[in-house]
Amino acid sequence: MPRPDRFRKTVVALLKAEGRPLHYTEIGRRLKEMGLWEAVREPEKIAKIRLSALARWDRSPVVALGRGFYALKEEGGTSPEP
Repeated sequence: MPRPDRFRKTVVALLKAEGRPLHYTEIGRRLKEMGLWEAVREPEKIAKIRLSALARWDRSPVVALGRGFYALKEEGGTSPEP
């Protein structure tokens, strides 16, 4: 199992490359395909746990959008119009 900091960096790179929010099942599947989690039997389950913890960290670049989707925080700091 890779270290949490390697997981964080890989997820951030994956979300940047994709340019849209991804579901934890998709992230887990892609990490396994990339070889990062080749020995993990249930990558979706582990991704759900790690992404949930990562999104709760106040300095995290990743945010939970709900229903299992995760994305990168907005860099510009602009909020949507009401």
